[in-house]
Amino acid sequence: MEIAIAWLPRLLTAAVLTIALSAVIFTLSALFGLLLSLVHYGREKSLARKGIEAFSAFFRSVPELVVLFLFFFGGPQIGIDFGPIGSTIIAFTLVGIAFDYQVFKGALATIPFGQYEAGKALGLSSQTVFRRILIPQVLPLARKGWITYAIGTVKRMSIASAVSVSEILYVTKQGIAATNAPFTFLALAVGLYILIVTPLLVFNERKPTQAMAR
Repeated sequence: MEIAIAWLPRLLTAAVLTIALSAVIFTLSALFGLLLSLVHYGREKSLARKGIEAFSAFFRSVPELVVLFLFFFGGPQIGIDFGPIGSTIIAFTLVGIAFDYQVFKGALATIPFGQYEAGKALGLSSQTVFRRILIPQVLPLARKGWITYAIGTVKRMSIASAVSVSEILYVTKQGIAATNAPFTFLALAVGLYILIVTPLLVFNERKPTQAMAR
């Protein structure tokens, strides 16, 4: 118990960093994933569609650790030092965009294209149709996959320990090495991960407001 109390402040600091990095990556991935899904809407055979699909396929195929190492070790080779935090954000955001793009693209495909055409026929701009008609429908449809990947992003932060990011697993390994008390630190790490992802799990299981009102 004394060991746990002594290391708890460092673990809590690591948990805050884990949450902060996850929030940044989750937000950027969702934003750009949604934007990419809208880029080629109505132009299924466009060059942009092919380029985005290639990007998505590449980053969904390559292990996250390899992408992380690519920026962490490869950056200095071309004169750019992204650092541990920067490499983590860039690498995991790119992977997140690749996956979120597929989630939002699938949700968008369930909405009849006639709604877009009707909006244009009424004189609305494409941006207005997306903002006021399509996106409000896409977000609830994509929520399950979107939030599920967000939960995975929290757990994925443990990979960042490989480049010395002081997230939960990194501090846990330090604690185990310093005290030889693996069970104590692993139990604390598990508890912190559960506390972090539980709100996302609860939110993901909530029924949409419209469904509840029926």
